[in-house]
Parts: sequence; C-alpha cells; structure tokens
Amino acid sequence: MDYVITFSDVMAGVTALGISGMGFLIKRWFGGIEQKNKETQQKIEEGNAAIQEKIEKNDAKVNERIDKLEEKTEKDIQNIKQEINDIKGDFATTFVLREDFFRSMNGVEDKIKGIDSKIDRLLLMNKENK
Repeated sequence: MDYVITFSDVMAGVTALGISGMGFLIKRWFGGIEQKNKETQQKIEEGNAAIQEKIEKNDAKVNERIDKLEEKTEKDIQNIKQEINDIKGDFATTFVLREDFFRSMNGVEDKIKGIDSKIDRLLLMNKENK
C-alpha cells in the first residue's frame, strides 16, 4: 500500500507549522516583553538607588546643620546662664531691698535730727555768750 499525500495531510502539516511558528513568535514576543520588563525594573532600581543616595546626602547635610544649630543654641544658653549668675552675684551689692532702704533712711533722719539739735544748742550757747 502506497501512502498518498492528500490535501488534508498537507493542510495538517501547514497548520502544525503555522501553529508552531505562531507559538515561536508569541514566545519570542513574550520573551522580549519580559526582557524589557527586566530592563525597566533595573532602570527603576538604579533610579531609586540614585534618589536614595541623594536623600542620604541631604539628610547628612540637614543633620550637620541641626547639630551646628544645637551647638550654637547650647552656647547661647550657657552664656545666658552665666550672665544671669553674674547678675545674681551683683544683685546683693547693686540693689537694695525696700525694707533695708527704709531702715537706712530712718537712721539718716535720726542722725540729721541729732545734728539739728546740736546746732540748735550751739546757736543758743552763742546767743547767751553775746
């Protein structure tokens, strides 16, 4: 028996080749998409790494500025504390309490009264001697 190639055999072969070719092309197309996907993912990761590096540099600069401001603020606070302590030290010698002032002025008034009475006595003695 001889085998005769019929139209349906040829069409089956062509269909098989066509489906295989389409499968190959689709597989290649998906492979290209997958490759582009990987390239895009890699570019995104590189971009993220660059952005992260910039963020870290900015953080370092900001932290450095904050540290300088903190140091300056601490120095200012220490200077203010020192000035307040100096004022407290001078307070006792520079300022007088109200009660101390009145006590002192009463003493001065008493001394002036004493001097006044002494002057009056001297004047009276001087009038009597004349």
